[in-house]
Amino acid sequence: MKRTERHKIKRDDFSTFMISFIKKLKPYWKEVTAAVVVFLVIVVGGLSYKAYLNSKIEKANYDLSQLLFFHREVKLSSYPQPFPQMGALLRAEALADRRKYKDALSLLSEAPLKGRMKNFLLFAEGNIFYEQNKCDKALEVWKKIQPDDDFPYDAALAYMGRCYKNLGKEKESSAAYNQLLNLYKNSPFSAEANFKAGR
Repeated sequence: MKRTERHKIKRDDFSTFMISFIKKLKPYWKEVTAAVVVFLVIVVGGLSYKAYLNSKIEKANYDLSQLLFFHREVKLSSYPQPFPQMGALLRAEALADRRKYKDALSLLSEAPLKGRMKNFLLFAEGNIFYEQNKCDKALEVWKKIQPDDDFPYDAALAYMGRCYKNLGKEKESSAAYNQLLNLYKNSPFSAEANFKAGR
């Protein structure tokens, strides 16, 4: 049998199959049409939402640069996470660098404490107290930090160890440094922890 004849038979078989398939679907034509329309709406809607989200992220990036480099006030609350939190964090650090601690803390208090940025916001808040030599308040905040893979918890432990030492609480300081050494063998704070913990 020639190749062209084989192809013709395959085409005929496929045509026959499609005709019988369409005939079987005929009683359900309204349901099939509705399903196709819903599918198309979902696809178009999904693509539109993705484009909308990308435009929001692009605008948020622009506004963050305005906020950081030109110190312009920008409302980030309408952007998708983590932009409102990241914006608050970066702006607070910029304010703290200029010793505007009250403004920095006020800004951080407005940021939502949730998701992957929660620990970073808590660490930044505690750090502002630490910069003002308010170790008791810094520790109060840092104790709320929960270890997770997205956050360098060894840094929090090192700062907690410093704060306890500044307050004269040697036992608590050693405990924080020892926890750091037990959990994070390759931490950049290991040398400090070894020295301060008296190992």
